[in-house]
Amino acid sequence: SAGRALQGNNYGKKSVDKTYLAAAVGTGNVTIETMQRVVGVRSDPGGGYVLTVQTSDVTGRVTQVRELGCRQLFLGAGSLGTTEILLRARETGTLPGLSDRVGLGWGHNGNVMTARANHLWDTVGANQATMPAMGIDDWDNAAHPVFAEIAPLPMGLEHWISMYLAITKNPERGHFAYDAASDSARLKWTRDQNTPSVDAAKCLFDRINRRNFTVYRHDLFGDNKAFADNFTYHPLGGCVLGQATDAYGRAKGYQGLYVVDGSLVPGSLGVNPFLTITALAERNMARVLAEDLPGQAR
Repeated sequence: SAGRALQGNNYGKKSVDKTYLAAAVGTGNVTIETMQRVVGVRSDPGGGYVLTVQTSDVTGRVTQVRELGCRQLFLGAGSLGTTEILLRARETGTLPGLSDRVGLGWGHNGNVMTARANHLWDTVGANQATMPAMGIDDWDNAAHPVFAEIAPLPMGLEHWISMYLAITKNPERGHFAYDAASDSARLKWTRDQNTPSVDAAKCLFDRINRRNFTVYRHDLFGDNKAFADNFTYHPLGGCVLGQATDAYGRAKGYQGLYVVDGSLVPGSLGVNPFLTITALAERNMARVLAEDLPGQAR
């Protein structure tokens, strides 16, 4: 499940709380705890790893700090979370043997948003879903490949707005640097690096506007801008597959340490990445179970 995001449905029959998580809890070997934050990881001299974990309440106040040990550690905290955990461990010396590629290769899946003003007779309807069901596929465009999700804007009234989340092939990459003062990973990325994404989206939607005699909306994203280029729905990379890890998510430099999330993914996929990340995790886990943990209960 993607929670309550675009593809989220916490009540759907295929959401992970009814599939993977339910199966895991059903084994009797799994405990799921919320409001936990891993702030440190180190090698255990006896083998495996020790995690320092903070428990917080709903206001963000830390109520408990614990240390948890494990034989194998699988990190699924996403591009930002997993990268920060490993970058902090390398830079503070608790896992000094991690690859120097940890923290590199971050991308935003070429995300940029835009919106068009429909004609008064071309309504979108007051009642809209929250999940996109259609898209515009121009990924085969040699100069400016774009896939644009048609993004609903459910406001409960007619607004004549067609809004889009464009995914583009942006070659620009950012990186994370460890900031000792805040004990955090800081993303090094500038808005100028979004220029290829804006140019690609503009190429597509200029054509659409010309064909339909429509114009951009300049009142939705601030600063009279037709394109929102200061965000991402799809942070990717930071522990790139085959660079910071091997080809199956094993962190280079350590045994029993695995990455299974979007931090593995380099570049722009051309689609919303949630299914790609899921498929990649399934692929990697199948290999790890067969080669690293043979004979253990599935």
